[in-house]
Amino acid sequence: MKKQILAVGALLATTCLINAAVLVGWDFDPLAGGGNDFGPSPYSPTTVASNVITGGLVRGSGVGTAGQGAGNAWGGNAFISGTFEDAVTGNKFATFTVQASPGYTLSFTSIDAYNVRRSNTGPTTGQWQYSLDGINFVNIGSEITWGATTTSAGNTQSAIDLSSITALQNLSDSTVVTFRVVTWGGSGATGTWYLNDPNGSPGIDFSVSGTISPVPEPASAVMLAGGVGMIL
Repeated sequence: MKKQILAVGALLATTCLINAAVLVGWDFDPLAGGGNDFGPSPYSPTTVASNVITGGLVRGSGVGTAGQGAGNAWGGNAFISGTFEDAVTGNKFATFTVQASPGYTLSFTSIDAYNVRRSNTGPTTGQWQYSLDGINFVNIGSEITWGATTTSAGNTQSAIDLSSITALQNLSDSTVVTFRVVTWGGSGATGTWYLNDPNGSPGIDFSVSGTISPVPEPASAVMLAGGVGMIL
């Protein structure tokens, strides 16, 4: 019986992964850059899945936008904090929010592979986090070294698995999830950091994937439970 239950659980988990799709995504190709132009804040997403509510990319108040911004990229400068703690205190981060529409539940599978561009005096290190109340943040994995490339080609970053984080699964429509990337280690005030489009072409450059599901009606939930019982 225990093995059968585990098998059913594994099947359901696999089905969720197969059905995972982009919940929210951004295209940086339209951003022209230029004098004091590092992209709008908030920067609205290009793609939002049905029955998902999301906020745009928002710069923390400590992120600078004075100087020449790069095209096909969204970010800022002034990431001279020496430590993660200093960066949090100094609001050296970017955030966005995701929430299920009324009557739906939300589960996250990944922050999809993306690209980071930095200048030679820009920040070297970052940390992704999430919060379920907008106040208390939890680290997602370990800190990331952004990479040594300082040209428009940027540094490719691997996808980040969210499917194993229990707190980010089966979230009700009352839960607003805030994602935050804290960035630090720059050696100069004009040093830049961007979420980047290395190809300069239309398409989603940064995205989060997962599943969005309707909340079952009480009768349907009973039938579903009965069906699982029959399988066992």
